[in-house]
Amino acid sequence: MNTITTHNLTRRFGDMTAVDRLDLEIPAGELFGLVGSDGAGKTTTLRMLAGILDPQEGELEVLGHLFPTGAERVKGQIGYMSQRFGLYPDLSVAENISFYADIFGVSGVERRERTARLLDFSGLAPFNDRLAGRLSGGMKQKLGLCCALIHKPKLLLLDEPTNGVDPVSRRDFWHILRELHTEGVTIVVATAYLDEAGRCDRVGLIHDGRMIACDTPSALTGNGTVSLEELVISRIGPSNSSLPPGGGGSGRGGSCHHGSTLQLHPPPGPLPSREGREPAVVLDRLTKRFDSFTAVDSVSLSVPRGQIFGFLGPNGAGKSTTIRMLCGILAPTSGSGSVAGFDIAGQPERIKENIGYMSQRFSLYEDLTVDENIAFYGGIYRIPPQRLKERTEWVIRMAGLTGRRHSKAGELSGGWRQRLALGCAILHEPAIVFLDEPTSGVDPLSRRTFWELIRTMAGNGVTVFVTTHYMDEAEYCDRLALIYRGELVAVGTPQELKQERARDGVLPSLEDVFIGLIEERDQKSD
Repeated sequence: MNTITTHNLTRRFGDMTAVDRLDLEIPAGELFGLVGSDGAGKTTTLRMLAGILDPQEGELEVLGHLFPTGAERVKGQIGYMSQRFGLYPDLSVAENISFYADIFGVSGVERRERTARLLDFSGLAPFNDRLAGRLSGGMKQKLGLCCALIHKPKLLLLDEPTNGVDPVSRRDFWHILRELHTEGVTIVVATAYLDEAGRCDRVGLIHDGRMIACDTPSALTGNGTVSLEELVISRIGPSNSSLPPGGGGSGRGGSCHHGSTLQLHPPPGPLPSREGREPAVVLDRLTKRFDSFTAVDSVSLSVPRGQIFGFLGPNGAGKSTTIRMLCGILAPTSGSGSVAGFDIAGQPERIKENIGYMSQRFSLYEDLTVDENIAFYGGIYRIPPQRLKERTEWVIRMAGLTGRRHSKAGELSGGWRQRLALGCAILHEPAIVFLDEPTSGVDPLSRRTFWELIRTMAGNGVTVFVTTHYMDEAEYCDRLALIYRGELVAVGTPQELKQERARDGVLPSLEDVFIGLIEERDQKSD
């Protein structure tokens, strides 16, 4: 028996077809992965499967009931986690979980056991009484997971559930997901992490609202002939891709669709040289406390100009707090530091003039159009009119937004918003750019091209200070630093960090290095 059956499932928004005649069968108990570029139709599909959005054409049957007429009968058997969490910022962590337990009728021993287990896996137990609105982005994501899993549904729909979550928590989350899977729960998960897609029973690749490939990971990759990332890029990437279309399994979709893809354009004219002997960033025992909580604890490091410096750490480790101090947004409690030669405590305004900053939330104004957002930042940075015109056209081309410059930022997909935010952050051609999880939740093609742009910037002497939870991205960095519980745990090149933990001449992955260092630190604390 199928948990989900769709035939010619279609949903439009105005002139845009978000889901286009989708045929899909998901048997009971299957773990199904949904992969696709930003704006491909993943979220719209999940919302229809959850009964939140009605299809306009075609047939949809979920848990034996036709939707939308039968949706009310099975809503209590469906768990759904959206990208926007559905949290109540004025309630504590414990109160949010309790609220969802009430909704789903979870009580007694089961309620206590599931709550304790979820708080332990998510690392939120020490923050049980903290308001959800005061959590970091990654911690909010983990609380959203807890709320979605507080009951055991027959069908669990997860829209990029580990977006912005560190590797340790991702691993723990998938352990729980596997347990639910063995208990017979049908799971549909949209994900931007292709290693996660590889753990699914089957994977569907959706593009322009259509399913263009659907099969087991092994069949899709030709038993490892190509990686899932290569498959995705070959199917949705530029037509001149050197990769074979399909990579070993055509699935249901057969044909290869080439939509609008991000093209890398050089800036109009060379960026000014940033060479110099003075480091771009210098920190000496930098510390930040919030009441009795120490978020950053005596961090010291130096970052040369023109380097791509990766800043890694679990959610809540102190990464974003450190970056906010470096950007002159947050005053340190003690210690010292300089950015672009300016003191972070005494000259924060001078720092802001000489850096670009892209936060986890992209720093865009959703009610303004693409052009209006760029013009707003051009005014903040006091860019001369002619130069602003040139830079505006470059941002539009770089971000692939030529046909969407009059769209509101809030109407853009995650990938487009991300590229627009980067364009606004570097509009004034800063010497140093701080990127706080810039590719979180962005599809593989956009991530790869985004990093091409980062390398181009660094090649022109721009210093890039970046946080990321993608270990493949960490490999692109010249040097890495790992921060945990506010303390600097390790610093070195990716190769150096792996060599330090090699066993019998075999180098571990960066993810294994990351997890190993954290587990060792926890053991010492115990």
